[in-house]
Amino acid sequence: MIAALLLAATQAALSPPPVADWDRLPAFPVPRAADIVDGAAFVRGEIESGHCHPVPAPATGGVRLIAPVAILVGPTGIVRQIVPQAIGCPTIEQYTVGYLLSLTRTGAGAAPSPEPGWYRLVVSYRW
Repeated sequence: MIAALLLAATQAALSPPPVADWDRLPAFPVPRAADIVDGAAFVRGEIESGHCHPVPAPATGGVRLIAPVAILVGPTGIVRQIVPQAIGCPTIEQYTVGYLLSLTRTGAGAAPSPEPGWYRLVVSYRW
């Protein structure tokens, strides 16, 4: 178990960093939009409790907050790393990473694996 953790940490440290201009990354393919009420409730609670003060998203379609991430796909098509873009709320950034990592591990309704490299994905929270 310890060896596996050390190996994972070493591989993550050797991964190339995401590019500075996230908008230039290709979009990560997702088969459908996920709708998680519990996730929005957590995010809303973090903001309303004053734990963080992220910049709100432009008011379009009920979106209250966006959380961009960069996703590294390895040579075997497996997601190797997810890096959140800073939005002023580390708990929401890490929650988003954990949720996406869970989705990529379960493979439920997953799109075909993209080519190896960095991709972008923007998670929108509505409530």
